[in-house]
Amino acid sequence: MPTVVTDERRLKRIMEREDPAVYPGTYITCVHDHSKALCERARRGRFEGLPDHGQCQPLACRNVALTSSNTEAWQSELDRIDRRLAARPPLPPLMQHRLASRRAEITAFLSRNTSSPETT
Repeated sequence: MPTVVTDERRLKRIMEREDPAVYPGTYITCVHDHSKALCERARRGRFEGLPDHGQCQPLACRNVALTSSNTEAWQSELDRIDRRLAARPPLPPLMQHRLASRRAEITAFLSRNTSSPETT
């Protein structure tokens, strides 16, 4: 269970002791913990403990943290999907199915990871 730290001195002690690896991005902020990472390159060798951002699976990974700009990016993605699904002439059935599935996956992700989902 994640812990929220509001005391600045305690946060500094945790940061010095734990040395968290935080990687901000457009859609998520990765708070990398190699034991939970889906993008882990290798357990041994030169890249041990480092994320492979090319293999990032943000909708499934438990290392995800969301900022307000991250949720705005996801909302923009949902808006793009909605426009494509509403386009005329309609998309081919397989494309419609894939976009609708993607939309449902993003909506569920936001519901799980935000206190007030910003979905339509």
